[in-house]
Amino acid sequence: MKFDFTVVIPTLNEAETIAKMILRVDEILKKENLNGQILVVDDNSTDNTLFIVNDIRLTHPNVNILIRRSNHGLSHSLIDGFDKAGKNSDIFIKIDADGQHPAEKIPELYRKIKQGNDIVIGSRYIEGGGIKNWSFLRRVISWGATIMARLFFPQITDPVSGFFAFRKDVVHNAPLKPKGYKILLEILGKGNWKTIAEIPFIFGPREKGKSKLKQQTIIEYLEQLLDLLKFRIKH
Repeated sequence: MKFDFTVVIPTLNEAETIAKMILRVDEILKKENLNGQILVVDDNSTDNTLFIVNDIRLTHPNVNILIRRSNHGLSHSLIDGFDKAGKNSDIFIKIDADGQHPAEKIPELYRKIKQGNDIVIGSRYIEGGGIKNWSFLRRVISWGATIMARLFFPQITDPVSGFFAFRKDVVHNAPLKPKGYKILLEILGKGNWKTIAEIPFIFGPREKGKSKLKQQTIIEYLEQLLDLLKFRIKH
């Protein structure tokens, strides 16, 4: 079945939140009369995530799932998800399962793409955007990561956002090297795009579950920046 776009939701043990997110996205698609697929890309969860998604699929034909048995990691997961989504849609929208990204912004992301943009980013740092209920340390880490990324893309306020949309052609034959959590940075640095837009959103607290931010995440991010710098020098 052909869809106008695919909402890609990566999961790893998100049993507490995934049903609410899928049903919320589906509700919005129906309300806005949008022909969208919902694709859950799961890194072989050990809780009830898979059972919950498969149960929803019985009554929602636009919901699909990709289970990854190996080579785990968010960026690897999303690359595989985009590849699968590309078989029946040309626009991808990435949103997290934990409720921190507002699903009601999905129609705006999609329409901005249809207006001619190659990439549309949900930004926490333009007027109307923001972050709720983060500790001072978490804000400092996020601010530092954003400042470093903006050295590569000064025209973009939130190049490390986890809430964004893009055309399939942006990553066609792009030499992406998935690492860590910041897949948007990889797409911006190595993808094929000309036009970009940002829309504001409020980054909320997790509804349930625990954050997956770890020290290794920071190390992988620094490695990703170094790889992007090498790529820039070569190209």
